[in-house]
Amino acid sequence: MQTLRIILIIAIILLLILLFKSFKAMPFAYRNIAIISVIILLLALVDGSIIISVVKERNGDVSALWTMASILWQFSRDLFVPVCLLCLFLCISNAALLLKEGFRFHNFLGMILSAIYLNVINVLWLPLNRLPGVVTPFLVFIRFLVCYAECTLLAICLMGFLVLRIKPDYDKDFVIILGCSISKKGKLRPLLKGRVDRAIRFVWEQEWKAEKTAYYVPSGGKGGDEPISEGSAMELYLLSHGAESFEVFPEKESKNTRENLLFSKKIVDEKKENPKVAVVTTNYHVLRSGMLAGKAGLDAQLVGSKTKWYFWPNAFAREMIAIFFMHYRVHAAVVALCALGAFVTL
Repeated sequence: MQTLRIILIIAIILLLILLFKSFKAMPFAYRNIAIISVIILLLALVDGSIIISVVKERNGDVSALWTMASILWQFSRDLFVPVCLLCLFLCISNAALLLKEGFRFHNFLGMILSAIYLNVINVLWLPLNRLPGVVTPFLVFIRFLVCYAECTLLAICLMGFLVLRIKPDYDKDFVIILGCSISKKGKLRPLLKGRVDRAIRFVWEQEWKAEKTAYYVPSGGKGGDEPISEGSAMELYLLSHGAESFEVFPEKESKNTRENLLFSKKIVDEKKENPKVAVVTTNYHVLRSGMLAGKAGLDAQLVGSKTKWYFWPNAFAREMIAIFFMHYRVHAAVVALCALGAFVTL
């Protein structure tokens, strides 16, 4: 068992080296999340190897199915505390969000996800921990999926933190500003105002530090309850805050983040060949925006604007769900492997 632990530690070190190289080359690639997930899983296995050896010594005649269930229980035990801390933080921030922003359904998302997780653990894990007679392939399959979800959740959270630590270079030709809803009077709401203010500050910093001017590309179409497009509203705000009309190239047709980036890419490509681009959005939105920028063929660095502490945890929970759906093929393959792993232990 000591040999196994050494092998696992070596594997973790090699994966950390791979992660460092991958993150440096392509910080928003989903493979970085996958590598971190595997590292978390191996860390749990390093700790779990002792418990597993004890189980085998005391129960030499147990089935492979029960051994697999024991391994998965150990994974869950190690991951339970950090995930529960995340759930607690989500619930606290949701309570503040509800008090500040009102009782809307999407403001309960963090509490709903936390309740689902805790109920899954209570119903499918704890009561069956020491009852070998009720261990079935289906239970092992569910345990596989929950362990996978826990590792992926923690990996996305870590990646969301890491990408915010990247400092953009002051060599940009264009700064794309991702839109979000405006008021019925056409004014910028605080969230969007924070993005535009951050873009203005970035351009000023670049002019001061690198003596290079960047052009603005405010991006966003007109929603059903909006009097003008988000791109136009941001354009007016930029012009009222010192930008010249020739420095602003608004994009006014997009309906979502993917279209924001695709349509803005067309604008910057028309203006300059191989442009250097920064994309400004709110901090919780940076990770997914970077992934979508890569899919749109846009080689860009992301710049995050700050928001209120109680707002971003709930918003980032929505981002995690969106990231899961963006890579549904990967998750479908993992589900198939989990099913295979559960049933081959019969």
